[in-house]
Amino acid sequence: MCGIAGSFQIDPSRPATGDRMNAALQCIAHRGPDDEGIYQNGSAILGHRRLSIIDTSSNGHQPFADDGGRYTIVFNGEVFNFQALRADLEAKGHTFRSTSDTEVVLRLFTLKGPAFLHDLNGFFALAIHDAESDTLFLARDRFGVKPLVWSEMDGRFLFASELRALIALGAGREQDTLSAQQYFAYYYIPAPYTVFNGSQKLLPGHCIHVDRSGVKVERWYDVVAASRNVPTSSDPKRTLFELMDDAVRLRLIADVPVGAFLSGGVDSSIVSALAARHHKHLHTFSIGFADDPFFDESRYAEEVARHIKSEHSTFKLSREEMADTYGRLLAATDEPFADSSALPSYMLCERTRKQVTVAVSGDGADEVFGGYTKHQAELRWRTPGAQEQAVRLLAPLWRALPRSRNGKWENRFRQYDRFARLANTPEDRRFQELAAFTPHEEADAMVANPADASAMAQRDNAFTDAFQRMQGMNSALLADVLSTLPNDMLHKVDLTSMAHALEVRTPFLDKRVVEFAFSLPAEAKLIKGSSKHILRETFGHLLPPVVMTRSKKGFEAPLLDLLRGPMAAFVDATCTKELAESAGLHWPAVRAQVRQLRSSDPGNAQATVHALLVYLSWWKTHAR
Repeated sequence: MCGIAGSFQIDPSRPATGDRMNAALQCIAHRGPDDEGIYQNGSAILGHRRLSIIDTSSNGHQPFADDGGRYTIVFNGEVFNFQALRADLEAKGHTFRSTSDTEVVLRLFTLKGPAFLHDLNGFFALAIHDAESDTLFLARDRFGVKPLVWSEMDGRFLFASELRALIALGAGREQDTLSAQQYFAYYYIPAPYTVFNGSQKLLPGHCIHVDRSGVKVERWYDVVAASRNVPTSSDPKRTLFELMDDAVRLRLIADVPVGAFLSGGVDSSIVSALAARHHKHLHTFSIGFADDPFFDESRYAEEVARHIKSEHSTFKLSREEMADTYGRLLAATDEPFADSSALPSYMLCERTRKQVTVAVSGDGADEVFGGYTKHQAELRWRTPGAQEQAVRLLAPLWRALPRSRNGKWENRFRQYDRFARLANTPEDRRFQELAAFTPHEEADAMVANPADASAMAQRDNAFTDAFQRMQGMNSALLADVLSTLPNDMLHKVDLTSMAHALEVRTPFLDKRVVEFAFSLPAEAKLIKGSSKHILRETFGHLLPPVVMTRSKKGFEAPLLDLLRGPMAAFVDATCTKELAESAGLHWPAVRAQVRQLRSSDPGNAQATVHALLVYLSWWKTHAR
């Protein structure tokens, strides 16, 4: 796990990158505190910051060149089947000078070219320079675990693991109004766009070819096509168990200490239970909220830990501690991102890193196997019964009751209201609405000069493409895998873990597991009243019954009391008329949200105010 950056001089007559690489690597030093390297040859400059996980010796130093010196790679990620790939190459007479997966990756490229990507089971962002043809090849993993941003400007191609490093290399900083509007709707900026015009996120499963003629982007992986080639299983539960067990086993391979995140929910509990089968004295980690029992689920994690006999650490967070950490999270954020769970995730990663360098997690299961509340709602919209009809008929009641995420019943009323409002909406449009934290009209109101509605609609259509590619509930799951997963969940994991040089591995996103899941009919994975049903049926025997029977609760921070309590002064100091207007926001809308936050009926204002704090703090640091 590392950080990478680089450039390619498309037009030799234009100014070169020069010494900007040192500044770019300094921007991502937190991603790789163990080593640094720079390569320059022909039109290319490649930079690397290393977090040593596999082969921690100097033999794994990057940029890494092949024996002949023609090909040089910078690699961020892990290939979990590298030992099997290496053994196969050695059986054919190949020799290696390191024990790193990076050398295996580069050797495969020299033998197969870009087609080698299909051999890799792991996550990565990489760049390879061919000195003989003076060309550059870049790729991002199948599901977007590792980030890669790029820009083409002034005759140069630039790339980096983070946007701040891309800016240090010389990318432009002109704000994209459409991205700002999308941010206030989704609390992230959907790929391929970034907050700046001219800079892009490479989509998951895509690669880039760069030479003197320019830049060519293409897709190298399609989960829909791959799932069609999966053999039919006569016993899906047994197959799933074997795939997940091996996926976890592979992700425990490291030359540094390894642990597991354990929230007490279904997904992390399954991963931790499987890890305990392969790792003696497994150390597990969870977060609790000392002042907010409604949000605290640490007791479930502790029960699982006792059951699987792991060495468990629970970190109880107070509001004061979260307020003290908030500014450090903002400093780690180089593009506006307002998923509130990033704050406890940041604190969990910080504390976990003091004991291990690698942690396995349950991320990806909700999207792949249908674990979100919205998936259950979609099932009920498609096959409504008496209960669903009653919720629709009582729509005026839900609108009259208090609705927010701040308590059990307020959240229930919020869900009922949303269910009734969207009941007659087409499935693709419904998914788009559910993907947003804030209705588009409210998000648009936050921006002083909103962009043309048709331009926004064109961007939002990216959320609905999946509904043309698969049928039934699998189309909704595919939409989540292609959008929510990389843009929100995986971005959060990368942001909060790499801020502390902690590598997080996600067994549920093993390519074999995902492809097998999408080869199954949706009804084999989730049924009405039982989300991720196949996971509960397959792995239930490994865990205490309470884990498999309790309803899902999202990993959220207690924002309302945090922003109205120890962070009240920070809200006032940040949400000012001068700063809001300089950042291109509509001051009356900003002021209204702060006032609602402090009213007797805050609704969901705390989430919007959090998004404002993130955006305005980002603006002060990165844009003006």
